[in-house]
Amino acid sequence: MKRRVGTLASATSSTGKKKRSWRDDDESQPGSEGAGAPLPDSEEEQPAGKPKDASKGKVSGSAAVGEPNPVVWMDISVAGKARGRVHFELFKDVCPLAVENFRRLCVGMDVDGALVSYKDMEFDSVIPGKFMEGGDLKESLDLPPVEQQCSLRHAKAGLLSMEPGSPSFGSSRFQLTLGATPELNGRQIVFGQLLGPPKGLGPELHALHWAEAVGSSSGIPREAVVVEACGESGAGEAEVLLGAMVMAAQVDRTSESQEDRYGRAGISHGQLVDAVTDENVPVVLELTDDLLEHLQYAAKKARTASEKDRKAQEIETSLKSLLAVLQHVEFKAGEVSGFDNKVGRIAKTQLNRAKDLESTLVRLY
Repeated sequence: MKRRVGTLASATSSTGKKKRSWRDDDESQPGSEGAGAPLPDSEEEQPAGKPKDASKGKVSGSAAVGEPNPVVWMDISVAGKARGRVHFELFKDVCPLAVENFRRLCVGMDVDGALVSYKDMEFDSVIPGKFMEGGDLKESLDLPPVEQQCSLRHAKAGLLSMEPGSPSFGSSRFQLTLGATPELNGRQIVFGQLLGPPKGLGPELHALHWAEAVGSSSGIPREAVVVEACGESGAGEAEVLLGAMVMAAQVDRTSESQEDRYGRAGISHGQLVDAVTDENVPVVLELTDDLLEHLQYAAKKARTASEKDRKAQEIETSLKSLLAVLQHVEFKAGEVSGFDNKVGRIAKTQLNRAKDLESTLVRLY
């Protein structure tokens, strides 16, 4: 695997960023083909010039009456490899100002003849189990201020959140939660949520699992997590993702509790061990192999680190989760194809490597 050399100059810098390759070769990855395929009626990224919904200059937002909440999408790559499309419902019925800023940056804004959007944006912070953060743009934008408070809580993974910022202007930065983050309640506003793809139309392994796997406790990702393309879903795609009844209720502005709002999105992102299926075992093993290689490398570096005890604890925490995934994957591989099949042997080999690393950590630290 090709490793990143050096450190990022700034965790929040958006200039001079380069995409890293997952490996030195350009082999296609299992499950990558068709992972970002649009659903029916998707507003794909315009190849050049202005998108048909491009906005000019300063954006504005106001609560829409009689309209369903908009749905936007992002195509995510990790270390230069496409890992799938993610869809978000934007809570225009709750935070119309924040939603309109975000939606316009997904569609693309015309600023002095240049198209400005989240396309090619890199997430500069990924903290596993907490959140991933990005939104820095090379261009300077005059965004209107957003809501200063919101009743929705940071109660699950897959929520879009941002700081209210100044009462005079807005910001393009945002966070996507990777778990419940109650510490953000009262400090940030929730303005959208991740939607699960219809069965059979999503990637074999959700893009956020790939993104979370390259995160760190410091927040600096060890590989680049990039928005390769983005846009807004058309009415047909939004209906597939939200459901006709939900859209009808939104048009009628039927009141909705937080529990119901969050619940109808389903479990769109959770623990990796819960994402393992009979069909995606080979893809999961690709991810676990990379993660295991990283932990082995990190353990060697930790021997001479000034805070080796703290680093060892971080490695042990990650390794514990990885062992649980590998044990489940080994069972799945054997259940599907027999324990002597190639996939089963790969799973067993990785599990043994993980156990050896666990023993090494116990001896050293």
